[in-house]
Amino acid sequence: MKNASLQEFLSFLEKQTKTSFRSDTVEDFLREYHLDPDDFAPYIYFNEAGYGRNLIFRNENCELLALTWLPGQSTPIHDHMGQRCWMVLQTGSLTFNNFEPLTSDSQTPVSSGDPETISAPKSAYIDDNIGLHSIVNSSTKPAVSLHLYAGPVSHCRVFDENLGKFEIRDLNCFSEGTSLENTQSELDDC
Repeated sequence: MKNASLQEFLSFLEKQTKTSFRSDTVEDFLREYHLDPDDFAPYIYFNEAGYGRNLIFRNENCELLALTWLPGQSTPIHDHMGQRCWMVLQTGSLTFNNFEPLTSDSQTPVSSGDPETISAPKSAYIDDNIGLHSIVNSSTKPAVSLHLYAGPVSHCRVFDENLGKFEIRDLNCFSEGTSLENTQSELDDC
């Protein structure tokens, strides 16, 4: 496996079109290249209130985020509003709980198997045709994962356990770029 710098990865992403994001182009890149976790250090901010969504790059075709996970932090069950998602676990380990695809917003999520824990370095892929998921850092150490969405995901369906149904929720970033200038006061939803 070859090494690719963050700048090389961003250059690759800038050249992609909506069509290429629907092909195997991204999978091929991630199979061929290792992304150095040290390159992403300026974008890594942990959020004590919930997992951190740290925006690295966004254009009309995609967005790249570094998600930071303290022990015990998790997402609710959610989708990606029809967008594709590639995840590269940079450090630590995360547990994924997968659920059957939705047929309606009033549907109760149905598990599609046992939870799967993966450890860095490892990559994964999901889209709404495969199913929904929730993610938890069930370890005792922090974790960092890169998430590439094609296209950008500004909101998603989230299962509200108290209401027993799915709701559309806006997504916010804990940080944007290399500074913590745009922190949010509420927990991230997805």
